[in-house]
Amino acid sequence: MKRGRITQEEQARRIKLLAGFLFTFRYATRTQMETFIQLIVNISHTRWLIDYSLKKDFVSVYYEPLLRTKIYYLGPKGKQLISQEAMIEYYHFEKSYAGINTFAHQNATVEAFFMLKSHLNIQEWICEWALRVGKEPREKIPDGLLVLPDGTRAALEVETRYKKLDVLRYFVKRYHYDITRVSRYDCVLVISASRLNYEGLKTRLYNIAPELCASRFFLSDLGMLEQGMCFYQNKLIHLEDAFGILRQNGEKKP
Repeated sequence: MKRGRITQEEQARRIKLLAGFLFTFRYATRTQMETFIQLIVNISHTRWLIDYSLKKDFVSVYYEPLLRTKIYYLGPKGKQLISQEAMIEYYHFEKSYAGINTFAHQNATVEAFFMLKSHLNIQEWICEWALRVGKEPREKIPDGLLVLPDGTRAALEVETRYKKLDVLRYFVKRYHYDITRVSRYDCVLVISASRLNYEGLKTRLYNIAPELCASRFFLSDLGMLEQGMCFYQNKLIHLEDAFGILRQNGEKKP
């Protein structure tokens, strides 16, 4: 989209999209906001929109010394702008959300979001904090929920650290129940931050539950995801084709 004078309606639309992004992920870095503006808002010059949103309190910012970076989150006017969001009353930001471990996981999740949006038509994306509202503190919640236009519901798990075998067994047991017993999800998209973690997860998950993993688990890492690829039914396949097979096999809930 070319630079130039824009209408108030277009300006409000752009700010609202940016506010929605921060609402979904709770916070973001400036680089992540710039990527969102370029890919989703579809404008190449990002500085004005971010600076204006900060100046007008649609977006707030603080500097995290441990990470040596600025963290951006919804400001008071940003919350007002998207007051129609179902979970807006539960949105809040605390500095503890940007701890070193959670920050690394957050970055991988946002990166996965951009890649998935470039390869799939995602109707709705619900992040972990919104899924957790009303749940027990110890209840395991996926890192996100993707809803496709045909109603397919894919749980998202972003893995940035090594998981012990007993943790993986519980992971598989929980999703076996959520998918086959209560139809909470149709499949699980497991994205590893590194190729080494991906290879280890693939081997151990298939050893634990080969049939469930082959039919309901889409495995990928950030490098594969950039190309839209995943491991499904014992082969490398594009995500769109994988979801197509899921539907053809009747493994999407009615």
